[in-house]
Amino acid sequence: MSGLRNALNTMHEQLWDDERSMVRLYGIHLVRETALGAFLDLENGNTARAERALREVLKHQYPASADPRWAGTFKTHADQLDAGSIDATGQPRTKEWHDYDPNWRQFLAMILWVTERLYGHVLSDALRNDMQRSVTVAASSETADRIAAEYSNIALMQSWLADITGLTSTLAQQVAVQVERDGDIAEYNSPTYDAISLLAACLLADFSTSNDSRRLGATVIDRMCSRLHEVWHPALALQAGPHSRSYGQHPRMYVSLISVLMAAIDIPAAGPTTLNDSTTHVHDLYFLPLFERLCGRLRRDFSPQPVTATRRHVQRFGDIEATSIIEPNLVVGFERGRRSRFAIDQYAPFTMTSSHGALGVRTRPDTDWVDVVEVAPHVYRVQSARRVGPDVRHDVAALTIVASRAPVMHENELLFGEITLQFPALTVEVRLPRA
Repeated sequence: MSGLRNALNTMHEQLWDDERSMVRLYGIHLVRETALGAFLDLENGNTARAERALREVLKHQYPASADPRWAGTFKTHADQLDAGSIDATGQPRTKEWHDYDPNWRQFLAMILWVTERLYGHVLSDALRNDMQRSVTVAASSETADRIAAEYSNIALMQSWLADITGLTSTLAQQVAVQVERDGDIAEYNSPTYDAISLLAACLLADFSTSNDSRRLGATVIDRMCSRLHEVWHPALALQAGPHSRSYGQHPRMYVSLISVLMAAIDIPAAGPTTLNDSTTHVHDLYFLPLFERLCGRLRRDFSPQPVTATRRHVQRFGDIEATSIIEPNLVVGFERGRRSRFAIDQYAPFTMTSSHGALGVRTRPDTDWVDVVEVAPHVYRVQSARRVGPDVRHDVAALTIVASRAPVMHENELLFGEITLQFPALTVEVRLPRA
């Protein structure tokens, strides 16, 4: 843990732009990471710099009177052009995720609330009041129908924000119904967003004002930790797939939020060997201090179980069936039945990791759905369909296979360590790490 915290401290000093009072990474001044960096500075006793950063963050929030699509949210970076302004072609900048990120309401409000709650006593009264107002504006500006209960990490954060700001909302009840019905959060087994959902659940359980919200947090923690007991492989230091949302195929190739959370509660987790500004998703390392301070209760809810015999975990969401197989030297995850295209570019319907390496199936822009079925032990068949329509362009390959080393290829199948992956009637592209 101390090694990772030291790495973050070193990185933060390198990324801090004293002239702009912000964190500068990827060539831009990041708003969320500046807020997280302020929390880190307060942890380290650097109050003056934290105050400067927080004042800068508050400058980049859209007012409550703005267009409802982005009212109360924050710019992702300081030089992002105003949402709704006109671009060079005469078109308004209204593209979600590109011109504005509505989820920055939840992320920034959560960071600001926690920072003010834990360290407000060392901040100026004026700054504390501005931070409190900002949290209220962010939470209350969220539109009533944008966040579905199945959008787990954002739904849980907004449920908590609604509770602590006194908003009337049924979102928490909707999430509770979903979790009770399905037995787990809908944004299932994500090495990216499981950590945020667990963080939000800890906030709900420990800082909510209502018993129902506290109960929701405790339930989510119980269900997610029960699953992680089954799918987490201590020797490989990662969770078995499949993953509803993942930013990478293997956590040694990028900074995975679940790995950062595990490190925060002193559980060894796979991560990249090098941390610098070219490490994929290195900015997510900034969540470490928040996880340390807020997720300590998970130490008693989750303790990794050694894999001495094969474990199989099956989770169903209606017609969707997700299966994880955990063996002493291997993890495999596969899923079938998912027909939603939400965040399909981050979907990993098949993953495997062993001492031989890592391999997974990733979708392409024209992918409609993917099903993976177990044919025999260590043999899996991939089926897929493509989107149709005048605006859909098809590539030669139907799916992408991401592998840590070259598999043995035959017609319509590949061999990778112990695993055989069949893809009848599909043409696939195999991607290997860059040399």
